[in-house]
Amino acid sequence: MNAGVPLGLSSGLCWGAADFFGGIQSRRLPALTVAFWSQLAGALGLAIALGIEGVRPNATGVAWGLAAGVGSGCALVLFYRSLAEGTMSIVAPISACGAVVPVTAALLTGNQPGTLAALGVLATVTGVVLVSRPHTPPRPASPTVEGNPVSAGNSAGAGSAARGGRRVVAMALGSALGFGLFYVFVDAGAASTAGTAAAAGTAGSHGSPLWVIAGARMSSLAILSMIALVSRRSALRWPGRRIGAVALVGIGDTGANLLFAYAATTGNLAVVGVLGSLYPVATVALARWLLGERLSGGQNAGVILALTGIGLLAAA
Repeated sequence: MNAGVPLGLSSGLCWGAADFFGGIQSRRLPALTVAFWSQLAGALGLAIALGIEGVRPNATGVAWGLAAGVGSGCALVLFYRSLAEGTMSIVAPISACGAVVPVTAALLTGNQPGTLAALGVLATVTGVVLVSRPHTPPRPASPTVEGNPVSAGNSAGAGSAARGGRRVVAMALGSALGFGLFYVFVDAGAASTAGTAAAAGTAGSHGSPLWVIAGARMSSLAILSMIALVSRRSALRWPGRRIGAVALVGIGDTGANLLFAYAATTGNLAVVGVLGSLYPVATVALARWLLGERLSGGQNAGVILALTGIGLLAAA
């Protein structure tokens, strides 16, 4: 089995756990506060790792990382905000539709997976789509007076809820695009570091994708800082006693980024990108276990189909 499969799967599960707890914190703090301080904590952890490993910077890898960070910085704010406003079991899978971006990029560049891997990609993406379908309970019949419904207030409330639902879906789709671009740019940066190492014959000095993730973290922090400057003052504040939990979210997210970057150096982008996009499985499982969120029959089938796709990818 290619090392990209377990690394990609580990990145997806790690992202899912970080996203769940990031979403929990976003229900108590502004989404921008959670995104900024978690990213800063992850950056500090990454700086320590760079100092310990002593990896020299790779200019091309850092440049690709900077591009990746623009997408992930915007995506994180949208994602945490949608997790705070919507149902985690729905928001997380919608954002995972970003898997379409690396799959498309892989196909356009001729980096096509084998037959078994392609079936795994198809099963996994289909599973994510099924999990993304909202479960709408049947609405009770409206009371009537002389045959006329008396639900003007309820209709207004339903309209407001529908608009709120569309807003959450739009934010989740925006985060999907940002995450998808992150996958593609990190893969390009990881490939550039590996290429430099091969040309120099020193994989240890230039082959690590640490600087790709460092570049991504730098630009995502810059994006978040710009958003903070143009937003209302209360959107970014010190998280207080919740700083420990927020920091752990950032460290988990950075760990997932590194796992994905290493996976990208050994695996097919279409396969690794889909595995990294499986974070909703962990998020949904934690939401079901810790928050008691219920899934519909179709959503349960989607989880099973996604797990089947993982098995096919592992066997490819």
